[in-house]
Amino acid sequence: MTGNPFSLTGKVAVITGSSRGIGLAAAQVMAAQGASVVISSRKAEACEAVVAQLAAAGHNALAVPAHAAREADVERLIAATLARFGRIDILVANAGINPSFDPLTELPEDSFNKIMEMNVSGPLRLARHGLPVLAKQGGSMVMTSSVNAVVGMKGSGAYGPSKAAVEAMVRQLAVEWGEKGVRVNAVSPGTVRTDMIRALTERPGFIDTIRAGTPLQRIAEPEDVGAVIAFLASDGARHMTGQVLTVDGGGLIMRGLA
Repeated sequence: MTGNPFSLTGKVAVITGSSRGIGLAAAQVMAAQGASVVISSRKAEACEAVVAQLAAAGHNALAVPAHAAREADVERLIAATLARFGRIDILVANAGINPSFDPLTELPEDSFNKIMEMNVSGPLRLARHGLPVLAKQGGSMVMTSSVNAVVGMKGSGAYGPSKAAVEAMVRQLAVEWGEKGVRVNAVSPGTVRTDMIRALTERPGFIDTIRAGTPLQRIAEPEDVGAVIAFLASDGARHMTGQVLTVDGGGLIMRGLA
């Protein structure tokens, strides 16, 4: 290994759910490290706004609006990236939802299916269409999991089980694609200040409770997780595959789970 192992110069990264939150932070970090980034979420206006911001900062970016769980959209996302850049080196399966805080046994069937479709089938479809492209020159896929994959929590409903499936999928794909020069890892955030948990952070005492259970005494910002995603995508992590990196300020160690 020569030069800066964390540089992404010359790499092309496709990031789902990248118009805001963790996905946006990952795109910003990767662009700063030299990557061309493909911004993708369901709303075209949001994607174009991010691309405009990145372009103004001197970065190379492309907007491809797509629903991350729809097969045809994912296929189009990969095709549009190849048409523009001719290669893909990095896939980030970040798009995810948690639309219901109902207990698992009370969760309506359609809500359960919607969560699994987005959080599990979506990343699998990105892998199905994207990993063969990565294998042409080697590359890295990173999925976004959650500490809820290993911690039961009231209000998690189907979200935790969906992320546990993501982590199992990461290990399986790592075994299947390693010999082709493709690495597959995951990042597992704790509480991150994003739109997904805005309603929770507005509850009196919620933030204080999180801080009290975290050695670093803080809630993560999206860039804290985005930087770890960029690391996993870089040559700095070239001997890591099938791993889940927890980014929770130490919360799990206080629960005896890490």
